Amino acid sequence: MGNLRSSTDKRRKAYYYIVNIFNILIPNFFYRKRLKSILNRKNYYDRAYIDSRVKYYIKKLSHFEISNQSKDLNQLIKNQLIKNKQNSHAIDFYQSLRFFSPRFKTDFTYNTTKVIESDISKKIPDFPTIVKSRPITNDNQNSILLKLNQIKLFHFINDSKQFLHKKNKAVWRGDIRNNKQRSSFIKRFHTIPYFNIGQSAPKGNLPWEKDFMPIKEQLKYKFIFCLEGKCISTNLYWVMSSNSICVMPKPKYESWFMEGKLQQGVHYIEVKDDFSDAEEKIIYYINNPDKCLRIIKNAHNFVNQFKNKERERLIQLLVLRHYFILTGQYEN
Repeated sequence: MGNLRSSTDKRRKAYYYIVNIFNILIPNFFYRKRLKSILNRKNYYDRAYIDSRVKYYIKKLSHFEISNQSKDLNQLIKNQLIKNKQNSHAIDFYQSLRFFSPRFKTDFTYNTTKVIESDISKKIPDFPTIVKSRPITNDNQNSILLKLNQIKLFHFINDSKQFLHKKNKAVWRGDIRNNKQRSSFIKRFHTIPYFNIGQSAPKGNLPWEKDFMPIKEQLKYKFIFCLEGKCISTNLYWVMSSNSICVMPKPKYESWFMEGKLQQGVHYIEVKDDFSDAEEKIIYYINNPDKCLRIIKNAHNFVNQFKNKERERLIQLLVLRHYFILTGQYEN
């Protein structure tokens, strides 16, 4: 949905970078020393649940070799932070990698001026690679998911406005340049009475262009379209934590949020890829508020599993440990 353009968002980002810069100053030795005790905390949680999450993110079962393009911890910092300015991805990855030996190498979607991470995430790598997102297919085992770009994606909110008190319309604002589906949707359906949708970027004096709308204003609507951009839909996270309902075609890409596990009619309202049934679906759910309230409850329950920070860190470290075991770098 682009830049949220709010003071709250700026404070949240500032806090993220201040905390992480402070943590980076702490010697990695202290993190490596804590790894065993953190991994042992698995016994305090539902082990079947933990194992299922780990297996979802890293599907590889047998040994595999790292490529000649793999990099260690120091090379990650040099390549991502210093050379290519990929700050949030690299910081999130670094904060997990530092629990392991700095000599361990990983294959990661290392951004350059010619290689964009989201483009890589749209296809399955030729060798096992750690990514932010991947296609939802049965053969995506070479795409290993980690919780990356958290500051942009994992933004959950507290919505004080109840669903029944919201507008009987569906809303969307965003940039149409990064997905042809967005462009087609806006151009074809911007005049539908039940929709308040518009292109907020780029500007070109076109009839479907509308001003930017902050999250606070979007939350006044019962239904919010969640449209995939370069890969995943970045507003899906906060929409599912709100008292509005996500409306979208069946997701084609997934991240740490496990979009592939979302069920239509349970967690969100599914529409056709060409949105031809979207107005019909909106009218149906306006007239069936009880079904809407059940979807909101289910969406909140789905979001809640990502709010336990200690458990989330544990799962990330277990994914990386499994990666290092399978590549022969970590002795179990």
